[in-house]
Amino acid sequence: MENNGREYGYIIRIDQPKHLPSKGTHGWQVRFPTGEPRKYHSKLFSDNLYGGAEKACDAAQMYLKECRQTREYLPREHDHPCPRYVLMKGKLQANNTSGRTGVFRTHAYHGQTGKKQEYWGAFCPLGPDGQRNRWTKRFYVSSHGEEEARRLAIEFREMWEQAADNGETAIKEFFEEYYDGV
Repeated sequence: MENNGREYGYIIRIDQPKHLPSKGTHGWQVRFPTGEPRKYHSKLFSDNLYGGAEKACDAAQMYLKECRQTREYLPREHDHPCPRYVLMKGKLQANNTSGRTGVFRTHAYHGQTGKKQEYWGAFCPLGPDGQRNRWTKRFYVSSHGEEEARRLAIEFREMWEQAADNGETAIKEFFEEYYDGV
């Protein structure tokens, strides 16, 4: 079954141990995602049972085709613009001091003066220009004070999460509205 314009599932070759072709596990493995993070349905097509590597590969390809036609795959995190956000949503790390996922307190050194600047940051896995790397909005303690900087970082992260729940277009609109209002 083709879902969302993509074909899911794949076939990998397994040769364990590699140096002993007559012993161990040798065959083709079909892996098909279930829709839950890091969970797959898998089936091994052994060279020995199917009469050789080529016949085992043919059987694996037929099985994968059948899986695609009969199994529905609902990709929750894979089709989200920020897969890690979906995976980690609502989970606090042990070292979190803000009480909010994606909000943290740290420091940076000013590029020209070298002075240490403390700030509360709101981490966004998808930034204002669609960059999919680390992007952080900083709220400096020296400008806002400790509590206000923390509050602003939490508020920013909450607004970003609301946009992220509505997709990539909503994230772009969020950043446009945010920077127009600043």
